[in-house]
Amino acid sequence: MAGSEKTVVWFRRDLRIDDNPALAAAAKEGSVLPLFIWCPADYGQYYPGRCSRWWLKQSLAHLGKSLELLGCPLVLIRAEDSTLAALLECVHSISATRVVYNRLYDPISLVLDDKIKNELSAHRISVQSFNGDLLYEPWDVYDENGQAFTTFNKYWEKCMNLPIEISQYLSPTRLVAAPGLANVRYCSIDDLGLESSKDVESSNALLSRAWSPGWRNAENMLDEFVSCGLLEYSKHGMKVGGTTTSLLSPYLHFGELSVRKVYQLVTMHHVKWQNEGKYEAEESVRLFLRSIGFREYSRYLCFNFPFTHERSFLGNLKHYPWLLDEGRFKSWRQGMTGYPLVDAGMRELWATGWTHNRIRVIVSSFAVKFLQIPWIWGMKYFWDVLLDADLESDILGWQYISGSLPDGHELSRLDNPEVQGQKYDPDGEYVRTWIPELARMPTEWIHCPWGAPNSILHVAGVELGFNYPKPIVELHMARECLDDAISTMWQLDTAAKLAELDDEVVDDNLNNIRNFDIPKVVLKKKLSPSTSSMDQRVLSTNGKNEKLRPTEVKAPYKQIIQDDMINASNMDDTGSTANLQVTRKRSSSDSAFNVPSSSSSLVMESRIHDNDNCSVRYSGYLQQTADRDGTDKVEDNDSEDSGTSISRPSKRPA
Repeated sequence: MAGSEKTVVWFRRDLRIDDNPALAAAAKEGSVLPLFIWCPADYGQYYPGRCSRWWLKQSLAHLGKSLELLGCPLVLIRAEDSTLAALLECVHSISATRVVYNRLYDPISLVLDDKIKNELSAHRISVQSFNGDLLYEPWDVYDENGQAFTTFNKYWEKCMNLPIEISQYLSPTRLVAAPGLANVRYCSIDDLGLESSKDVESSNALLSRAWSPGWRNAENMLDEFVSCGLLEYSKHGMKVGGTTTSLLSPYLHFGELSVRKVYQLVTMHHVKWQNEGKYEAEESVRLFLRSIGFREYSRYLCFNFPFTHERSFLGNLKHYPWLLDEGRFKSWRQGMTGYPLVDAGMRELWATGWTHNRIRVIVSSFAVKFLQIPWIWGMKYFWDVLLDADLESDILGWQYISGSLPDGHELSRLDNPEVQGQKYDPDGEYVRTWIPELARMPTEWIHCPWGAPNSILHVAGVELGFNYPKPIVELHMARECLDDAISTMWQLDTAAKLAELDDEVVDDNLNNIRNFDIPKVVLKKKLSPSTSSMDQRVLSTNGKNEKLRPTEVKAPYKQIIQDDMINASNMDDTGSTANLQVTRKRSSSDSAFNVPSSSSSLVMESRIHDNDNCSVRYSGYLQQTADRDGTDKVEDNDSEDSGTSISRPSKRPA
């Protein structure tokens, strides 16, 4: 009966009062217990990094104050065993009748939510989930055949032709606290263990100077960007220094900002500018909404293809011979590759937990194409250090850059860091800011110090190989190694497919062998009558419970990161590696290693809603060049920069 419910509102990455569907629903029907559970064991290898945990702590404190003003304290629980056990204990402690939460779409959360929903239902606890994170639910967007899209442009074009519900949920003006709080074993925000004392005293103190987490601060940032930055947004894509982006990504990740509110405010200003004749805003609005589209697509991709956090989307790339070179990986992380723009980006990332979206594309492309480091290593490192680390967006970005998506970068694409530096940092100020060793280098040589005359290097105080490294790999060698790796991949892929054919080789089979393997998912157009439209659906596979076993990021990566944390104390307060000296000996081995073996540390069990609701099947598609659209966490319009790419005919088998 309305007004008699005792509801637990389970907060996660929806740390806001405004436009929070779960909180609004609970506030309408009785008393409320706002709850946040921190359980490190649930994260596994994707335990949030230092900067991300700092943001979470500040955001929780901000949310807690807001809830107290409304009449309900935020209950914080640190769970040692599992989120499920802590949630059940809390529910029983106050005799709650209902649990509500807003949906998440990453592979880890999908499994956890399904398990929790089943267990609560078994205890006769009503469970309801809401869409508080997306404009479009991932099961509502499909092509004319009812299949999930596998390219961004077609997905976003379909979204733009669908009706969109942008009405927001009003903030509650008052909350009735659920009785029985004294029976709940809760803790203080410091007892959650999100920060160590060392973090508070050093690096994290610097973060507070640049950022203000919290849902009200998020709304202020949105208003400022739309009023002052959006109109010029399209002109800032070429600049990697300064504040040239919206800076909204961490607020969106932690749910301090509603994507519906962002969309509504931007479109309202767009209409206003059109009425005022400011047609130059058209491109800026289009690009910004497209960046929102990439975020939507990242959730769409992870929901419909939940294996993408562990292996490449295109099946052929399972045969790609990545180099598991610890020396190269360490040089890349520390910003010691010898390519100034790449090094500047990596040093800024380590020091601040943040870097421009364009720089993220450049450094990730360098890692997977120049150094041939496994993209999973790079993605995991980004997860560890980024302030706005977002698993779905990072999966999309790294798969796109590595050529693992149908519309990602071409496998053979190799961008020239020197040319990119001249394009995105023409004055060299960004490089000088983060690489003080090159501060006195003339602009002409700032992006290619290896080509400068000895007299210039001497005056600038640069000694290559001593206080700044020589290029870790020459351009022509990187081109040759990349082509050889692609050739090896196709040979191994062809051999594997021929083995599956049991010697029954015909022309049609040979044609299919040379195609990219693109997974297909069929989405059912109508919900089963027994399934609530408000209920979160979990992808099912061919009517069977299927276990997807991810490839765990094992040693040497884990040991490498541990070494980094130990050595961090030797750096300055910003965590920058700018003052580290380069030893005369460095590892630059080109030998190939085996891809890390798979592990069953995370098991994904898909629950069936309807036997023919969703099915997964794999087949070969002929890769069309026209389908390779730019898609990433950010817009990547480098396709026209033919001068930035170092090309050689591909060795793909004829």
